[in-house]
Order: sequence, then C-alpha cells, then structure tokens
Amino acid sequence: MLSCDNEETNTEEFQKIFGEKIMKDVLIVLGNGFSIDFVNFIQKKEKINLTNLFCNGDKVLWPADNYPGFLSKYRCPALWELGARPNSDAAQSAKIIEDIITCANVSASSEHPAINSENTNVYIRAYHELVIYLKYLFIYYNGLICDADFDKAITDKWGWAQMIKNLSVSSEVESVTIITYNYDIILERLLDRMNIEFQMAGFQTVQKKFSIIKPHGSIGFRSKKIYDKQSFSIKYNRDSLGGSLEDLVFDLDAGYEKISNINTMIPPAGESGRYKLFWSKILKEQAVEAACRLQDDDDVIYGGISYCNVDRGEIDEQIICLNSDVNFRIINPDSKSTFCAVISSLFKQYIHYTQSEVLGGLYK
Repeated sequence: MLSCDNEETNTEEFQKIFGEKIMKDVLIVLGNGFSIDFVNFIQKKEKINLTNLFCNGDKVLWPADNYPGFLSKYRCPALWELGARPNSDAAQSAKIIEDIITCANVSASSEHPAINSENTNVYIRAYHELVIYLKYLFIYYNGLICDADFDKAITDKWGWAQMIKNLSVSSEVESVTIITYNYDIILERLLDRMNIEFQMAGFQTVQKKFSIIKPHGSIGFRSKKIYDKQSFSIKYNRDSLGGSLEDLVFDLDAGYEKISNINTMIPPAGESGRYKLFWSKILKEQAVEAACRLQDDDDVIYGGISYCNVDRGEIDEQIICLNSDVNFRIINPDSKSTFCAVISSLFKQYIHYTQSEVLGGLYK
C-alpha cells in the first residue's frame, strides 16, 4: 500500500496501482531545416533561398526609403568589400559569413573587444552590416509568404502542421515547448493561422499549452519604441545589439515600417554566449531549463538541426541535462550526421526520421 506521507511516491507505481495515465510534456527543437521544409512544401524555394543568405540581397528594401538594393556597395560597403554579392554562390556566401562571424566571436571574447565601439576593421564593420541585413532579408522573405501558403500546409497535411494539430488536441499532452533558432516567424504564423494560442517566452506571462523560446532572436522582436523610417541607418557599435527583454516586444506583424533601435538577432555561426546580450542570455537559460524539466517517457523532437561546430556547445547544454529515458526523435534527411551519433550514444529510446511527412501520424 502506498504511504500518503511519502512526498516522493513513485509515479510509475501509482500508475500501475490506480491505472491512471500520466500526461506527458513535449520538447521540440527547430533549426533551419524546419523552415526549408516548409518553403519546399509550399513550392517557393526558388523565391525564398534559405541556404544562400546573400542570394536575393539586391531585392531587399532599404527601410528608410523602401528602395531595393540593401546588399550593395552603397548600403553595405564592408560586406561588399569582402565579396558579398547577390550572385555569390552558396559556398562563397557561407565562407564570407564564417570569416566575419569568427572575427566577431573572437573580438567579443577579447579583453578589448573591437566589436564594442566604432571600428575601422572591415570584418567588424561587416559584422554590424550583416546582422541588420539579415533582419531585413528575413522580413523580405516573410512578405513572400501569404496566408494561403499556411492554409496549403494545413489542408494538404504538411507533416509538421499535422503533428502540431494533433498535439494541440491531445488530452495526453500537457505542454509543448518549442525552442527555435530560426529568425523567421513561420512557426508563429502557422500556429496563429491554426488558431492555436501560444506563449512567447520572455514576453508573455500567461501560461499556454504551447510555449516558444527563441534564444537567437527573431524578426518578430523589436524595441518598444518605434523610430522614424528616415532615421534608419546601420550603427557600427555594439549599442545596436544590446538591450534587455524589458526593452523589447514581440510583434507578429514584422515589416519595414516599424524601425527598431535594437537588432535582436545573433547571426549564423554566432556563439551567443560570447556576446553577453541580456535578452539572449535569459532566453538561452530558459531553453536549458525546459530541457531539464522533462521526465521519464516525455518526448523530445529535434528537427532540422545542423549541429555545426559553433552551435554544438549550446545544443550540448540541452541534451546533457535531459532525462536519459525520454523518447528522442530526430527529423533530418542526413542520417549520417555527428548529431545522430551523439544522440544514439546517450538515449536508447531514439528514432530517426528522414522525412517530416511521418510526423502527421504521431499523437493521434
């Protein structure tokens, strides 16, 4: 017989005796592969290139006058000097970004960080141009996605959309926490279109079944104060990168008209821990806490995570605090990745899916 005085009563024993099913928590971690999969599903991969970040840069508007040509010698002279071009191929673009971010990463950790103040070094100046350019590149891409695209994903049963729907109505799932490293607001717009309420961690306090954490920032984050469009410029010091969560709001209506004086996005290959940004530090801690809360038989789903060198430390912080008896799922076409090897060495209840379409059958 179970003792009522024992506060640490074994829940599994309780379940066996009373036959009650324990509700589970689900943790989903998303990378760029999630957004790529969505863009492919709605058949817009030619217009929305998520692998070559300089492609289409000439189409991005300069917010002050809505004139196309953000990625240009005129608007981004340091990026241009380093070879960033709208016609650069994916390998060239990735190499330029890697060099820029590597310099910025080291600078941010040095005793006299050049990234903190006005600097003439081309790589540091290019870093400041890059973070602003990426924000407006993803705002441009967001404008190419209409409500009908989300309706297509829902009605044609895109795997991720179908699984999210199943999770929302499942009486066996208590909470769904989604950590996403994507700057876009595809996930948020999808949930909104499906009439699924969600809480944006750090911005909203009312608890919902679905909660989203964005440690690397988002085009949906902006300063509370909206600035005049004509005042827009690229600032070459760290002031434009700082700010606390109290200084920010989450706005699903991301666009060119709302000018923020704080850029809340950590670029690809940017090691968030080195920059000591207050908003990112808090959200990163919340992401780790979400992983630590999971118990036996809870579910973990990683979708489209690259697990590249600079991201491994942040991802490792999550997985090393996970309960070893969680149900671990990976959705990624690359079945030979290092990440899969790491997960298979830590979790015995691990399944790998190569296509998202299988997700629609889960949680029914």
